[in-house]
Amino acid sequence: MSTNIVERYLVLKNKYRNYDTKYALKRMQAFRLATQELSKKGYEVALEILGSINFGIVEPTSDVDCILLLECDLHKDQGSCPPHCPNVSYVKDEIRKFVTKRLQPEVFNIEYLDTINLKYVEEKIRIEDVLGDETLYCLLFYRNIGRPVNRPLFIPYCDELEENHAFVKEIIPWAAEALEGYLNTNQHRMSFNKYNERIRARGLDLPEGLQQELQSYMDAKGD
Repeated sequence: MSTNIVERYLVLKNKYRNYDTKYALKRMQAFRLATQELSKKGYEVALEILGSINFGIVEPTSDVDCILLLECDLHKDQGSCPPHCPNVSYVKDEIRKFVTKRLQPEVFNIEYLDTINLKYVEEKIRIEDVLGDETLYCLLFYRNIGRPVNRPLFIPYCDELEENHAFVKEIIPWAAEALEGYLNTNQHRMSFNKYNERIRARGLDLPEGLQQELQSYMDAKGD
């Protein structure tokens, strides 16, 4: 198992970000404004954006994959709120309505791949009970591989976890294995082909350095 696959992923992601489309930038702004509106209503929410928008290569119909991070007192003893949580349902619906209205006539789906309750995270860090906690693993993992919206809401927790040497020692192999499993999916490999096609469709050439980084990342399993 490659222990530096996360670093390779970050290098690759940053290179693709140089090709940010106007749709990627507009969507990021819409999600930022949506979290601000929710904050005014008393709902503290952040997102980690994954998928094509994370790499900046977005088309008008591209779906949005994201991780929802929110403060929920109803389920603060759980790392992730249950599907029936009224706070989660309300927040998702408000984000959908706000983003859809702001970006119309674009039509796309917003898919939430995971939910993290920051009240749970806050308490686990407060009582110094962080080792072996998969919710905390996921929080730091998403922060490293995603594209944040309302980063100030949760970055203090990530900073504290990164200062815990025992926790970092635990998460490094876990994160490498999680990303390696994602790398091996056909969907992930096809996504990069799609990103490259979109870059070329804009009349741009893929620089040799980007192609080399992509090949190195795809070959990482054999390290």
